Amino acid sequence: MKNCNRLPNCYYVIRARTGGIKEISALPDKTCNMDITCRVTISNHYYTMNHKKENIHLISHVKHHYKTSFSKNTRDQRWDFGNFCDIKFRACKIKVNDPDTGKEEWEVLLTNLDRQEFPLEQMKELYHLCWGIESSFRKLKYDLGSIQFHSKQDRFVEMEIYAHMAMFNVVSLINNQAYVPQHDCKYQ
Repeated sequence: MKNCNRLPNCYYVIRARTGGIKEISALPDKTCNMDITCRVTISNHYYTMNHKKENIHLISHVKHHYKTSFSKNTRDQRWDFGNFCDIKFRACKIKVNDPDTGKEEWEVLLTNLDRQEFPLEQMKELYHLCWGIESSFRKLKYDLGSIQFHSKQDRFVEMEIYAHMAMFNVVSLINNQAYVPQHDCKYQ
């Protein structure tokens, strides 16, 4: 989120779990729209000494164990900040009705979108759009078998994904050509 906040014209909407961040867990059980700032550290020593008197989050990240040179296939996932950083975001808590059970549930969306341009009602619509994308991605991921890969290098993982897609398309074509007789139907 900090990287997205630093880049111009980079916006996000993230669905958050209520137990993951203390500030989100403390939100009231009603529709709300709040700006939140979280202090984050990668210093385990500082966190253990001060987490009871200061509201701070620890991110387990080994900053100092980076090689000076990388293979061309290695992605650099270095921590871009110092030992501390402040992350600012807008938390939108909205009520969502579950169509299957009919009960009401609460969802929390984290975003950096402007509250004047995107009020809570529009955030609810954005959540609905995101949910469709997430559902499609989950179905595609599991149907393709793209959960675990045998390769470590990026180009070989990409080859595996293409192989999974080709196999999925072949199986789908065979499946669509299969004739399943139906009895007692109005239309054939």
